Amino acid sequence: MANQIMLLLALSFLPGQFSLLSPMGHPVTPVITGAPFKVEGSYDALKDETTVRLLPVKISNGQGKYVSIHMSPSFKFPGRSLLEPKIIDFELQTVVRGRLSTDLYVVFIIDGETVYLSSNRWAVKRPVPGRVWMGERLVFRMPYETYVKITKARTFAIKFDGVKFSVGEKQKDALLELLNIT
Repeated sequence: MANQIMLLLALSFLPGQFSLLSPMGHPVTPVITGAPFKVEGSYDALKDETTVRLLPVKISNGQGKYVSIHMSPSFKFPGRSLLEPKIIDFELQTVVRGRLSTDLYVVFIIDGETVYLSSNRWAVKRPVPGRVWMGERLVFRMPYETYVKITKARTFAIKFDGVKFSVGEKQKDALLELLNIT
């Protein structure tokens, strides 16, 4: 709690660095300027809720039937006062050649340990104009502790059915950016 108060006080003295008081839909700039990854936040006055999101980061390109995979974790909290989340919505965005698997099986592998999470998924028609590819968005309800564990892991991978995608150090650094504001 004291760390959160200190962070909010520090941020209030740095205009333009970070502001959760932005109107709905306007981005919050990253805490660390010059960072290669961008964290955005928006406040919804109707719901009195703030959403903080890491903009999509590419995990992989062209492996198996997958053209690309991006991740974009986020969390929400009531009001405008920054709170440590209990759950991270870990979103994966895929572009696939051909058809989507109806029984997609996704697991997270953190330092060799397999983690299973529930998810919601939906198709995105023609995510790349001019191509007959399909897209998909999957949102996993990830406990905050699991997310922290990922950022500290030596190895992290995501396995879609039989295809394993290793997440590199640069991408794990991006995940850490989201933690830097909590």
